[in-house]
Amino acid sequence: MGRGSRSTAMPVLSRFSRKIESNSYRVSIGSVMILRTSVLFLLVQLFLINGIHAADQNELPENDLPENKKTAPDYVFVHGGEERTYKLHVPENLAENPPLLFVLHGMSMTSDWTYGRGFNELADQHGFVVVYPQSLEKTIYLTDFLGLRDLDWIAVTEVVRWNAENEDERYSGVSDVDFLSQLARELQQKYELNPKRTFVAGFSNGGYMSYTLMCQAGDTFRGAGIVAGLMDGVIVDSCAPSGPKPLIHLHGTADSMVPIEGDLPTPSAHDSVKYFAKLNNATKEETVDVSENTTSYIYRPEGEGAEARFYRIEGFIHYWPGTPYIGKTTGKKIQDNSGISATALIWEFFSKY
Repeated sequence: MGRGSRSTAMPVLSRFSRKIESNSYRVSIGSVMILRTSVLFLLVQLFLINGIHAADQNELPENDLPENKKTAPDYVFVHGGEERTYKLHVPENLAENPPLLFVLHGMSMTSDWTYGRGFNELADQHGFVVVYPQSLEKTIYLTDFLGLRDLDWIAVTEVVRWNAENEDERYSGVSDVDFLSQLARELQQKYELNPKRTFVAGFSNGGYMSYTLMCQAGDTFRGAGIVAGLMDGVIVDSCAPSGPKPLIHLHGTADSMVPIEGDLPTPSAHDSVKYFAKLNNATKEETVDVSENTTSYIYRPEGEGAEARFYRIEGFIHYWPGTPYIGKTTGKKIQDNSGISATALIWEFFSKY
């Protein structure tokens, strides 16, 4: 999707050089070499991201997977004339006027991955509905990573990702904000769910998308849980949430894919939480050592408002705390030093609202 894709460095560099010359810029050989190095580095990073996420897909035979790792059928929702898919878990015993929880996957991942994060078991216990939407393939523009967003004619590859920047014109007019909002309203009506208790949780790129929904679809989504994602700098400038938004964010200090400190204009994980704490009128701050490696920063409201929480996990990488890793090698696991369960913490937080 999107504009023409170029997957190798040299054609990109050639076109980049011609573009510069046509605009009467003078580029030294040293500058071109620096650009070439940057291009190659960024391409490697992008392929690493795809590789890491892809390695985390369930590749064991279906019968050998734990119960919460087995795949579920896809449902179809037509949006903008295109068939979009999602997985759904509806407990046999729904609570009265129950909540709805969206769980969004990361870049190059699928709804199969989010389906195995353990929310179904909590839904069965507490009587809420969980939906696992699937994003579409979109073009990654190299110039975005070079800080040259206006030069969107350089494309690298197609990858499954959420349009967290909500720049529809760059992605064939596909608005994920609109898709997720419409899907939420459809499910609310079909299953008689509480429209004031629709929440979203997301990992990595899905975390970015969760922040975007807080800022641009706050009338539909009540609160957000973010794991290893950030708030896009473009979204910060246009953030207009509809009332206080409960927010919980978990992030590892050793995350090399989405660094906890952010990168201008994208704020750090903690600063993003503080941003919402201010919007939520949450001025009372409390610091709690949750485990040996995890510290929580809790911002409670004065009177009317909503809580914001940040969990800083020392030495933790780009992953979902509290769930086992199953990759290409049977039995391969990541050592989880967090001492917490992101799934349990997110639902416990949402259940108060």
